[in-house]
Amino acid sequence: MAKKRRIRYHASVMPRPSNNDDAYSQRELDELRNNLARLSPPSVTDFYRDAYRECAPERKPGPRAVQRLITAWKILTRWQWR
Repeated sequence: MAKKRRIRYHASVMPRPSNNDDAYSQRELDELRNNLARLSPPSVTDFYRDAYRECAPERKPGPRAVQRLITAWKILTRWQWR
């Protein structure tokens, strides 16, 4: 294997997450959960897949993106989705 020099970035160069993507409040999370539970299984599956794509490590997901993914996953597992 050829020797390669690793590039090291200083913390000031790395992008910072935006502050406007705060976590959902408990009320907002309950509302999201109730709305997802009312949708059809294919719609919730689509929502889950979109949330999964949004949580890719390259995108550096915020708390809301992770909460959407986990909420959709919980709904689908409750329906015994496979």
